[in-house]
Parts: sequence; structure tokens; C-alpha cells
Amino acid sequence: MLLFWCSAKYLLAMTAIAAVLVWWLRAMLRKVRSVRQQPADQRKTPIWLKPLFACWVMVSILFALELGFAAFVNTTDAFNATNVSARWFERHVDPFRNRDGFRDHRNFGARRNETKSRLIMIGDSFTIAQGINDTDKRFTDLCEAQLNQRRTPQQKMVEIFNLGEFGWEVSVIESIVKVSLDKGYAPDVVVYIYMLNDIEGYDPRTEQAIKVVSQDQPRFFLWTETYFFNWMHFLWRQKQAQRTVDYFPHLADSYREGPWIGVQKSLDAMHAHCTANNAELRMVFFPFLHDLGPDYDFKHAHQQLADYCKQKNIRYLDLEPVLSAHHQEGLTVHRYDNHPNERCHAIVAEAISNELLDDFPRAKAEATTTE
Repeated sequence: MLLFWCSAKYLLAMTAIAAVLVWWLRAMLRKVRSVRQQPADQRKTPIWLKPLFACWVMVSILFALELGFAAFVNTTDAFNATNVSARWFERHVDPFRNRDGFRDHRNFGARRNETKSRLIMIGDSFTIAQGINDTDKRFTDLCEAQLNQRRTPQQKMVEIFNLGEFGWEVSVIESIVKVSLDKGYAPDVVVYIYMLNDIEGYDPRTEQAIKVVSQDQPRFFLWTETYFFNWMHFLWRQKQAQRTVDYFPHLADSYREGPWIGVQKSLDAMHAHCTANNAELRMVFFPFLHDLGPDYDFKHAHQQLADYCKQKNIRYLDLEPVLSAHHQEGLTVHRYDNHPNERCHAIVAEAISNELLDDFPRAKAEATTTE
């Protein structure tokens, strides 16, 4: 039960509220019994008893909703802004980070192994797999399993390391790739899982939009120390922000303006880092799942990314046509978190394995060792 993951302060408060509700109910029942014990001609129910009982019912319902939410709701929200989402990370991410801080069950050693192909998949929360409880069901792990299933004894094992983190954008990912390669890590391929909002770091308008969405953090304890009420407050703040912030149009415009130049510079630097370290850079373009369909607003951005990769001779996979074919199947965690669900991860893994990494596994004789 998720209550074991609640703080002692929270459990103590809920216990105290439950005790008050029990005492409140018993007090009202005692009053009812005392009224009934009076002679019929003198029996008179206090005028305040029914409103008081109605108030008790309302408070009890809200208490039950809060306790039920705390005990059974195990999910995330799009911005990781709620207590429910924070607890999900505490349960499913933080305990499973390796020594480098990534959500991967293996540590990424620095030496390339002649019996294994080593690949990095790096990106943001789509890569770390926000909303996916079991890492075996995210696309990086599924890709590794699928590639090794088709391996013959004459071919190398494939290892795919997940270097994903919530909130990373292109300039941060460029830095992480550089640091990793400079440390002597020696992957055969670096696959950048590019999400369309990775341009944010180069566009102050989209950064400001995110601040508006995340600002006005609650201070009242009912919003800050709970789960159900905290979630409801988050939904209310989202609706308020949507009235004042035009986030997605700004983001779409970023690809037609100066921020796109910044993205290209970061990609150029990333490409150069990989080439200098005998690693190949490949890219995957992830669409906005909530917006898929015939009227998808970011097709021009996908085309710009594709044109860039063709110009730089970078192998790439655009997931927009792949996932658009399944857009009516429900590909997100839920309506308040548009990260990919298990079904989406499975589709993505198959596409990457068959279309982007079709040259893996590789024959052992082709291996280039680095000491």
C-alpha cells in the first residue's frame, strides 16, 4: 500500500483527523440517543444536529477521497509538480539510479568491450520513461532485448545504456554527451532521443511560459501536504495558466526563428564530440503525443530536423508517422500526463530496432576495441 511511502507527519495528521471524525460521530449519536430517551411529548431534536451531521458527511467524504488518493494513486503528472508525482519518482526512479545518477540497472563503464556493442540513448523524461513503473517495459530496454533476440553466436551482444533525465533540453544534453565522451566512455553509437520541446533552452518565450505554468506554488498546508487536494490544486493551476500562456504556438514558432539556429549549433557540437571519439551520432524525433493526427502542428519542425540530419549525414528516425498511425489507441500515461505509456514504448522500441538500429547486432570480427 502506498501509505507506507507517506511521511510520518502525514500519517499522524490523517490519524488525528480520523480520530476527530470518530469522536464527532460518537458525540452526535450520543445526542440522538439522549433525545430518543426523552418522553415523546418532550422529545425535540436540536436544530443544529442535522446541519452538523451533513457537515460531518461532507468532511468524511473529503477525508476518504484524500486517504484513497494517498493509498492507491500511483502515477505522474506532465510537469512532475504534484505530491503524487513526486512520490512516484521516489518509488520508481530514485532507488534505481546507478552510480552516475541515471535510471539504469548497470553502471556505464569506460572501456569498450570487444564482445559487446555499446550504445547510449540520451534524452529527457521521454527517455527516462516517466510514468513507466517497470524499466523493462521502456523502449531503451525493449530495444536491447529485441536486438539480442536476433543475435547469432557469431555476433556481439548489445548493451543500451539509458542516460535520460527529466527536464533536459538540447544544450544540456550536448554537455552531458561531451562530458561522457571526455571521461573516456566509448560507445559505438550515441542515439539522441530528441523531443520537440528540447528547443526551450534557446527560446526565452517558452522558458517564460514554463515559469508561468510552474509559478504560484501553493503555500496553504491543505494544498502542500496532501495528495488529492494537492492534485486538484495542480489541475486548477493548469487551467488558469492555459488562459494566459500560449505555450505550444510559441514553441512551434521557435523552429521558424532564431532558437532553431541555437539547436543546430548544439547538434553540430554534439556531432563533433561523437566523431572525435569514434562514436556515431544518430537521432530519434519524438512528436507531441497529445497533438498527433492530420492537423499536427509541428510537422515543419520534424522536416527541419530531418533536413538537418540529411545535410550532416546523421542517421535518424522520425517517430511522427510511426505514432500517428496509432494516435487513436491512447499512447499517453493519462490525460494529465502526455508522456508515452507502455503501448507507446513498445511501438517505439520496435521502430528503433528495425529502422534505426537495423545494423545491430554486429559481427564480432567487425569490432573495434579501445583500451
